[in-house]
Amino acid sequence: MRRVYLAELRDSWSAWLGVSLAFVATNLSFVVSALVLSSGWAAVGAGQLVLEDSAEFTLTPITNFVFSGIVGLTVVATSATMVVDTRRGSLARLAVAGADPGQIVRSVMSQLVAVSLASAVIADIVAVATLQPYLHFLTTGIEADTVIQQPAPVYNLAAMAFANVACTGVAMLGGLGQARRAAAIPPVEALRQAAASPPQRMTVLRWIAVGLGVIALALVFGAVFPMLEFRNSETISTFLQLGVLMLVAFTVLVALMAPVLISPIARGWTALIPVRHPIWQLARKNIYVRGPRFSRSVVPIVFTIAMMLGLLALGPTLLATTTASGYGEGAVRLDKAGMGAFLSLLGPALGIALCGGIGNLFMMSKQRDAELALVGITGASPGQRRLLPVLEAIILTITATIPALAAVGLMAGFYNFSFSAAGLVPVFVLPPEAWFVGVGGTGLIMIAATFLPTLKALRLPEPRVVARLAAE
Repeated sequence: MRRVYLAELRDSWSAWLGVSLAFVATNLSFVVSALVLSSGWAAVGAGQLVLEDSAEFTLTPITNFVFSGIVGLTVVATSATMVVDTRRGSLARLAVAGADPGQIVRSVMSQLVAVSLASAVIADIVAVATLQPYLHFLTTGIEADTVIQQPAPVYNLAAMAFANVACTGVAMLGGLGQARRAAAIPPVEALRQAAASPPQRMTVLRWIAVGLGVIALALVFGAVFPMLEFRNSETISTFLQLGVLMLVAFTVLVALMAPVLISPIARGWTALIPVRHPIWQLARKNIYVRGPRFSRSVVPIVFTIAMMLGLLALGPTLLATTTASGYGEGAVRLDKAGMGAFLSLLGPALGIALCGGIGNLFMMSKQRDAELALVGITGASPGQRRLLPVLEAIILTITATIPALAAVGLMAGFYNFSFSAAGLVPVFVLPPEAWFVGVGGTGLIMIAATFLPTLKALRLPEPRVVARLAAE
């Protein structure tokens, strides 16, 4: 079977290449966090850095591991699902040729390991090249007025290897369920479904995970009062971090409930738009027809928008809350709790989500090319064919924004509850630039990732584009 596995890997590399950005971003987050942690503890051990001033180098990297692991696991799982869906015909042919379900699972898992390790090489090179400037960024921050001692970069090969292995484990865990589901389908049925994604369903495990997630969120609310009994100078900072954690956890719940949540959201809000133009109606119908693939494309964008909005709300919320609580505008300085610190906290996970969203859209580009070709055959003008993917990207972005706003609302609710319990006057601020950057910026990236890959196919004769997809 070794030759079969190698042959499958060679045949599948183009499919995995489409989602490789998410693997590279996850590896990069893990490796950079490991190197920053090694550099920070080395500086503390050598007496170059006081432990109390080393949070950016000894605590934040651990938080990055947690956030990146949560987001990476979800994004990699959706990316692996999309690749497995495109390879259903190949996996079915393996089964017809006599491969048992275990061998099919091992084939998919070997591809996951290969892609993750190849991405790790790229991530390691980038991490080594950028460690010095990243340490400088963590030392000064964007809004810092004071500079602490910058630790010397430590290129710990063991830590890098551990991070690579951990990321490979995340990739395998994220893809294991998809591989098992693909192997469990009878070969003939898999061949019949090869051209279309199977319908998504809420399994018992998903519902159990959703229930546990809801309980965990409730427990975080309940933990506020015990934390206030042992209140110290870090309590408010802890509340800020817990709010971010709840935002990320809520988006995980959205990902778990995507089979029953995303499509109804898209259908609901698009039905409210009183536009009867044929291209708009066709864009809506294409989204409905894609079904599972559309839902999986939305999930990373929900993470991206939610984390961007939450990130850009943290600083203004802290400043407005302390000012409203009577501490004065200058009472709280944002030197090491400003945008630099917040970006170092959520930036790696945000990068994973954004790369996952772009990769998933690239994965859908061949199907989109064929759909545009069919539209052209039926009489659509070149301008209408160019407008269609733009409208689809807008639908995707707005659909993702709705649950993202719910996640931000939960974070705001937690801040209102915890800050009030702490005796502060809570003021949640979502500045206008958060909308421009979080929603508008993400929307522009999604439009580019949807529209640009279609340009090459738009220049080809429509029958040739359809024939090429049928041949593949």
